[in-house]
Amino acid sequence: MCGAPQAVCRQSTGNQVICKTMKRKPQRGYVTKRNFVFLSVVASYSHTNLAAWTLRSCVECAGLFRVSRGWIWHEVEVTRNDSLHAALMRLALFHPSVLAATFYLFNRSFLLSLLSRFKALCPQCRVVAGGPEFLGDNRSFIRSHPFIDAVFRGEGERALPEWLNRIRHPAVWATIPGFCGMVHGRYVDNGMADVVERLDDIPSPYPAHLASFRKPFILLETSRGCANRCAFCTSAGVSVRTVSPDRVRRDLRIIADRGVPEVRLTDRTFNDRPARCIPLIRMFRDEFPSLRFHLEIDPARITPAILEELAAATAGRFHIEVGVQSLNPKVLRILRRQGTVRRLLEGTVQLCRLRNLDVHVDLIAGLPGATLADLFHDLKILIPLNPGEIQLEILKLLPGTRLDRERARWRLVAAPEPPYEVLQTATMSAGDVDTARKLSNLVDWFYNVSELREPILMAARILPRFWDNLLAADERWEGPPCAPSLENRFRWLDEMFRGKTTALTHALHYAWLKHGFSAQHGICPVQVWKGPVPANAVLIEGNGTESGSRRFVAQLEHPTLFVYGRERRAVAIYQLP
Repeated sequence: MCGAPQAVCRQSTGNQVICKTMKRKPQRGYVTKRNFVFLSVVASYSHTNLAAWTLRSCVECAGLFRVSRGWIWHEVEVTRNDSLHAALMRLALFHPSVLAATFYLFNRSFLLSLLSRFKALCPQCRVVAGGPEFLGDNRSFIRSHPFIDAVFRGEGERALPEWLNRIRHPAVWATIPGFCGMVHGRYVDNGMADVVERLDDIPSPYPAHLASFRKPFILLETSRGCANRCAFCTSAGVSVRTVSPDRVRRDLRIIADRGVPEVRLTDRTFNDRPARCIPLIRMFRDEFPSLRFHLEIDPARITPAILEELAAATAGRFHIEVGVQSLNPKVLRILRRQGTVRRLLEGTVQLCRLRNLDVHVDLIAGLPGATLADLFHDLKILIPLNPGEIQLEILKLLPGTRLDRERARWRLVAAPEPPYEVLQTATMSAGDVDTARKLSNLVDWFYNVSELREPILMAARILPRFWDNLLAADERWEGPPCAPSLENRFRWLDEMFRGKTTALTHALHYAWLKHGFSAQHGICPVQVWKGPVPANAVLIEGNGTESGSRRFVAQLEHPTLFVYGRERRAVAIYQLP
């Protein structure tokens, strides 16, 4: 079914159609067509596999897809939640000679199930893989998955074209930098693939892919590598190479002209060098007003000049991901993170003060030397800064990272399968890690929800053990381990706040009514207000010109009138005398 195309001859015999499949020798001067299929397994339909686009541009630049060479490129995109059988049938229809795929944490299991089925169906097809999953020791992987002919460690822009040039000569695959696989029954590991020193040498992938692009965001690479040496990161210590500003500008013009609303940079540390990132911020802000940009920032490297440029942007133009990870100086030293806790925290504070930015703060649980108490301490410090979101994740021991190699030194016990999450450390028991996982859920369910933000900020300020109490409430939750409804979250908090300060209860009830939850069957008593809004009522929030069709008054800290129109949320809120 796979390999060189086959001719199908149909002969009619009465009512019967006999199909014969015959291999034909190509005529002189005729080039046999060979299908190359890149399988992109993405997290969701809104995501794009930029690696596939970039590799295609490099393979085409190498001349492998000229008519005289016979290769035809195809890309099959599926999500990790799609049907395995449907994806298998889509692949088989191309009769590929080569099938390539990029492995990530989120798609590894899906890819292995799919590729094993595909190889059984199409045994003549060569299957090659790459991606972050192969940055470590690949010996056991190759021996356990014989349906994959080769994997490459590191960047693929040089390795893939070279491998395709030698596709018919497996004996010489071992000479290709980055190659890992079996050659004549012997496992060969040829180190890291050659890197692209000048990123501008990679042809732009955007002109060939954006004609019918309809997704909500797109990825853009303006640098590779990272000067930081964080022990948990696959880019630690990789030489930093950058794309020229002119090339970035040309790519952004293509993206903006196609109407793509958001650009997410893949750069590990966008502000690695202020002299480079400041002109880019100006370019993004001033030359491309239709685009929203997502940047990963090291808060320890924030400078006044960077803050000034970000502050000049209109609200919502920049989504900033801030990698705090830990505020324990001992942990930062183990990780070899650059910058002190003071600089880390100062940069985070300054970014959170810029209310025109959407700031997302990252924390990691299970780092070597860190304890469960450190997580509570970090949350206590970060929540009053009111970042737009706090993401607390469990440490993952990624292949090829220093922590993966040093797991015995720090007594790190991790899951052997993706996402390789830490299960226990020298300073956190399995129970502590489980508590951290629950705390991660609670931060997401309560802090990261705009409707609950104000009550949560007040509770974290007034109640010293707020998160401990919320964890205790979570232990009593009898539902499945998924987010309870927003209404039930309000009720959880209402039960917790009983007997505490009335200010907390009032803040929660105010949020309940403001966001349009049931007034007459809710968590606080209300009365229907039948008359007009009093002339001496003071507008607190909303539009004072809206009369509304429903009005309710609640006895909070002051009598408060909530006015509702067609929308669920209150259109105007007044304080009554």
